[in-house]
Amino acid sequence: MAKSVFQNSTIDTPSNPGVREITQTEVDHFRKNGWVILRQFMAPSSVAQIKERATQRMGTDPQTVTRLSPDERIENEYNWYARWDGPSHADDWIKSFSHSNSAGSMAAAATELSGSTIRFYFDHIFTKRPASKSGGPTPWHQDLPHHPLDRQGGLTMWTPLVDCPAEMGTMRFLNGSHKAGIFGRFLNRSDGVSLVDEYPDVIKDFEVSDPLDMKVGDTTVHNLAVIHHAPENLTDKPRWVYACQWLPVKARFTGAPNHRTDGLNMPIDQPLDHPMFPVIEVRK
Repeated sequence: MAKSVFQNSTIDTPSNPGVREITQTEVDHFRKNGWVILRQFMAPSSVAQIKERATQRMGTDPQTVTRLSPDERIENEYNWYARWDGPSHADDWIKSFSHSNSAGSMAAAATELSGSTIRFYFDHIFTKRPASKSGGPTPWHQDLPHHPLDRQGGLTMWTPLVDCPAEMGTMRFLNGSHKAGIFGRFLNRSDGVSLVDEYPDVIKDFEVSDPLDMKVGDTTVHNLAVIHHAPENLTDKPRWVYACQWLPVKARFTGAPNHRTDGLNMPIDQPLDHPMFPVIEVRK
């Protein structure tokens, strides 16, 4: 059973990271539909810690910070969002939070949802601007084709750092579409074609999830193979999100170019056994 709702007095430490345990009902929903929303998953104080660090690094009018340029803000690579790649590699508190192996932790929830021991893969801060400042829709896509991985089973935890009503651009999912196979790469295409443009039958074959109003502390989790998108941000404020990705330990590296793995000299067709991608064994 899930623990009681967090209080604002929660003290966040690596042994008490401010993350509740998840329920079997949530696990069942995730495995059936390829996604689940975990209400009040993170303590508000944990979210506030991440938001403070993200704002300090990216600015209140956020600009992109990458793992390769951790000490400078650079022009946003894509018009519709700014990002901070790999905050856990630059901030000790975020690392202690994201890498915690306690019974109440992100790793514990990822292990329960996937049904196996997991590997930390990567984390990001995404900020989608208002539509009036190029914060347009994120196209229908799957995550997995954009990663140098040989199999399904990975997942993303997506946590707003501000209250995020549906009109701010929370995600929509095609329920059960993670079981349909891999359709290709559709993010950041220059021709503007999305997955549903090229494969229109998926909208008929899989039900679109309802719009989600999310509060600080709520988290969605989705399989890297589920088809999803996010509408434009119709508010006048940026949408701040912390996203953390996890892999099954048996996933193998394909050698495809990717900013997460470029330059690490990992062997192709072997598991991602590298200090940047630690296996996290959860304490019982």
